[in-house]
Amino acid sequence: MMRLLQVLLLMLCGAVCAQVPDPLPVNPDSLLMEIPPAEVADEGHLLVPAPGKEAETEDARPILCVPKDQTRVAVLGYHNFSKTAPVTNMLMRTEDFRKQMEHIRAQRYTVISMQDFLDWRFGEKLLPARCVLITLDDGWKSVYTDAFPILKEFGYPFTLFLYTNYLHGRGDSLSPEQVMEMMQHGATIGSHSTSHLYPSAWRKLEKKEDPAPLMATVEKELGDSARKLRRLFGAAVDTYCYPGGYHNPAMLEALEPCGYKAAFTVIPGKVTVAENPQQIHRYMVFGDNHSIFRSAMDFRNEQAGTQMLAGAAPGSLPQGTPPPPFDVSPKPGETVGYDIPAITAYLSGVQGVELSSVRMKVSGFGRVPVKVDQVTRTVQWVPPFRIYMPNISVHVTWNSADGTRHKAEWSFKVAAPAMPD
Repeated sequence: MMRLLQVLLLMLCGAVCAQVPDPLPVNPDSLLMEIPPAEVADEGHLLVPAPGKEAETEDARPILCVPKDQTRVAVLGYHNFSKTAPVTNMLMRTEDFRKQMEHIRAQRYTVISMQDFLDWRFGEKLLPARCVLITLDDGWKSVYTDAFPILKEFGYPFTLFLYTNYLHGRGDSLSPEQVMEMMQHGATIGSHSTSHLYPSAWRKLEKKEDPAPLMATVEKELGDSARKLRRLFGAAVDTYCYPGGYHNPAMLEALEPCGYKAAFTVIPGKVTVAENPQQIHRYMVFGDNHSIFRSAMDFRNEQAGTQMLAGAAPGSLPQGTPPPPFDVSPKPGETVGYDIPAITAYLSGVQGVELSSVRMKVSGFGRVPVKVDQVTRTVQWVPPFRIYMPNISVHVTWNSADGTRHKAEWSFKVAAPAMPD
């Protein structure tokens, strides 16, 4: 009777509202949230509901679907894992991955499959307000040995973006048999190209007067990889992940003929139903910088993909924001190319700065690991890949010798890649 009354009330309101608790507080100074594990439901973490239906969580409180334009999705991208090897951008400690999955469960976010995502973006499927899509790139064997047991334990669906030249089971690569086993427990397959070409290789092809080599390479990387994956696994391969996030007009034009419905970048941001399906935002979660994961999990931020719900462009600052009291690079308001060599704050002219206290945050990346030069008194962060976001804001904080806390902010623009003739 109570459920019938709920349904009637929702129909009268003309919308479905998500009954999700406020996010747990996150300590910005911690690298990982220490969250006690919760008991896992027998049938998985969350049942993604059909339109208008409820999904029951393990604590029996309902999470309801919302109108399509009210859903935001945080797409997470991972690479390699290890229990003991030194962490890097691309290699994450296995225990850290578990803590991140525990955080998703503790926050009661809905982990969706790639099919759920596509049905929502292109169809009429409704989802809860705050969703997470998990993707893993390249095809490292540690995905099977380290990440897969955790994902299976939590009942989380996930997508493997595989490049086919690295799918042979030798060394550190996955074998087709391991992929098939994971497909039986929630994995779907997407293409990550044939040979994972670096951007420099694409740029050389783009500079050739004859377009034939470029078009042949696009067909090999996007077309051949999809056909091989479909043949190997007998499954639909309708999503693509740009290696290094690099894409050009020739790739964009080839997506649909190659059978891809959606393609994913490395540009951070929440995804809305208005997202360009050929350039879907994704948070690349680094092993040595957990602030990106925190940023992905912060649904209080109204920034969503290429648009901010409050009306301001993501990465911009309010008009009238004072310039920093020191030189910076890129300069405030400057337009730079997407190959940003570094973001630098020159603090030599500021008196009393405790360099050990300096922190830098970059929009879309959260707190970043800066390099501090004690001699030149500069603080610098080198982006690990190209940044295609049109606006970038930088926030630097520091303490003076008397313990006073200071803050400086500035923003700059990133020019879109030039289109080849």
